[in-house]
Amino acid sequence: MPFRILSLHLSTLFNMNTTTTTTTKDICNRLSDGVEKIALGHVSPGEANIWATTVAAYIIFGSAMYFIFQEFEWFTEYRHKFCTQPRPDNYSVYVAHIPEEYRSDGKLLNYFRTIFTKDAVLEASVAMDISNLEKKVQERTKVLEKLEHAVNIRNVKGHEPKHGNPLGESLESIPTYAAELNNLNDEIKAQIEEIETKKLMQDQDVSCDDLKESPLEQVPLVQEEEDTAHDSNEVQESHDEKKHHRKLTSVMSLKNMTLDLMKEAAGTVGGTVLNSANIALNLISGSQDGTVRDAGFVTFSSLLVKNQCVQTIHHSTPFTFYTMNAPRPKDVVWANVGKSHKEQQLSYLLAQGATIATCLFWTIPVSFLSSLSEVEKLQELIPGLEKALVKNPWLASLLAQLSPLMLVLLTSFLPVILTIYCKKEGHIGSDTLHASLLTKLAMFMIVQIFFVQALSGTLFSSLAQIAEKPTLAVTLLATSLPGQVKAFIQFVQVQNFLGCGLELLRIPRVVMALIRERIGPNLTEKERNTPYMGILPITEPAEMEYPMLFAEMILYFMINLVYSCIAPIMSYILLICFGLLSVVFRHQLIYTYSTENDDGGKLWSSAIMLLITCMIVSELTLIGIVFLKLAFIPGVLLIPLIVCTFLFASYLKQQHFKVTEFVPSTICVAMDDKNQDMELDFLKGQYKQSALTEKTVYPENFTENEADVYRTQETTSEENALVLDDLEHAVVLDSN
Repeated sequence: MPFRILSLHLSTLFNMNTTTTTTTKDICNRLSDGVEKIALGHVSPGEANIWATTVAAYIIFGSAMYFIFQEFEWFTEYRHKFCTQPRPDNYSVYVAHIPEEYRSDGKLLNYFRTIFTKDAVLEASVAMDISNLEKKVQERTKVLEKLEHAVNIRNVKGHEPKHGNPLGESLESIPTYAAELNNLNDEIKAQIEEIETKKLMQDQDVSCDDLKESPLEQVPLVQEEEDTAHDSNEVQESHDEKKHHRKLTSVMSLKNMTLDLMKEAAGTVGGTVLNSANIALNLISGSQDGTVRDAGFVTFSSLLVKNQCVQTIHHSTPFTFYTMNAPRPKDVVWANVGKSHKEQQLSYLLAQGATIATCLFWTIPVSFLSSLSEVEKLQELIPGLEKALVKNPWLASLLAQLSPLMLVLLTSFLPVILTIYCKKEGHIGSDTLHASLLTKLAMFMIVQIFFVQALSGTLFSSLAQIAEKPTLAVTLLATSLPGQVKAFIQFVQVQNFLGCGLELLRIPRVVMALIRERIGPNLTEKERNTPYMGILPITEPAEMEYPMLFAEMILYFMINLVYSCIAPIMSYILLICFGLLSVVFRHQLIYTYSTENDDGGKLWSSAIMLLITCMIVSELTLIGIVFLKLAFIPGVLLIPLIVCTFLFASYLKQQHFKVTEFVPSTICVAMDDKNQDMELDFLKGQYKQSALTEKTVYPENFTENEADVYRTQETTSEENALVLDDLEHAVVLDSN
């Protein structure tokens, strides 16, 4: 806001209409548009008024650097407060490209407890490839929703629901879906227990050969600390440990027995039978889920140790054993966890290439829409429009807003397209994904809305000349920009007032909620308050789209940085726009939007760097404009301003951004002392893959009798599994 007020004072101080020569006064008097009269575009080459642009640039950009420097002080303070809150992500790190010798929960945990302390490292979790299980869980979720909806139909409408199968038969929905859910629960539970068994084996580094040489009963399932090793025989195993122990023994023994039998049978047949035996062995062993990925999460009980860990180099090979701040558990993109470095780099390059290609393609519609900003050009394109304007003069005002309105609508599609590209870059959490999206959106808008619109009138006619001589683009831009004041004023007004109006009235939100109400289930309060096909009900608060909002503000900054020095009227327009944005979104953040996606200002650093980039581009543009006005000395005097801006950016990169990223040790120690008696239950199990968290799920709207039937079935199933395990265990002992 101080930046905007300063621009206002400068617009009054440096009135571009104050000319000294008779020629320029005559040109100004012939102008019918008041906006053009107070812009630099009408000033004749070599006029003394051009000095006002140079002086204004030093004051505007110098003040911008001062205010940015001041912003770091308060932002750093509040950023550190946020990063010391009792949240799982503040106490956890993401570990990428883990060396093979540490790719298990126990080994990774022991490593960090070795370099730090045992009490400071709470738990470690290495990600696993569980694609088959995740598909099963998704299938189970759909069946559960169908079953709950069928029960609601019975309870609310009073009749037993039915549905058809692919064969055309009519089936009772509740028993059918209940049976499907039971089967899926059993399959998922078995897969999860198998994966847990594999994790235990990985922690103990047990191989088939080791199991053959020594009884599995002698292999401890849980690693004991040295100080409690002598008392291990006195501690009895829990029910779950016994079950896993029996299962591990049975599975591995059956593997060995099967392999031996198959090898004997294949003695004279050859390698073909051995291959078949390996396939059969894989079928006996179960699915391929459980393969360890080379990434995971480590959770600490100390803020100090966590910040030390994320700033420590853990391996001599670049990008190996690399640690970074963990995202919130709900924001983890598990599909990207454990991607190889080469795959990440290739995905990043492909995403950047797709972004550049889209930007080039986007130039065509933006240039066309920008060329329609004047009614005279529309009359040339549309036959008969001139007669219609004579009969209906009000059409001229309406058509004048057509170009900015279409540009705003075209811009609204950008976040959807660019988000797809960002997801392919391999981001681990939504925080880094949003930072990448902000950069793409901001640069996209600056290129397409600012530069392409400024060049729209002569872009297509000058493409051949620009291809032969690229430096001509600077001259063309400096020539076109002063004449595009009205077009940018229209765009800013339409985007700002239309956007704020829709934001306050919540029209898109209400429309989507009505669609969800019509097409989604709404028999009970839970169904009415549950998202359907990604559409939120009106009772569910939406999350603020920070990247899009910040990108629009950076575009406004870019427009104001250039035009506050050559067309001061723009400062008045943007003062109103920023004031309106401040009031509207302050209200929306407090009363309307959810705070779940509050990442504590992680986008702020990206926004500041983009703002500094806009300052440099604006200064280069102003130099081109001043030189084209044949004002050599004012143009040369702007060069030190660019040098100062580069030095300012280099100075901030030394420490300021790093200080906002990490919490100082003094603050960490103080917070650890304050929280030394704090319960750490909110940290445990947060970074476990969601598909592994629930072995069985049941409908919440079942009656007590139906729920008892489910509980009885589950208990019976567990008992049968234990009996089967005992029988298998006995068979193995007898065979030995």
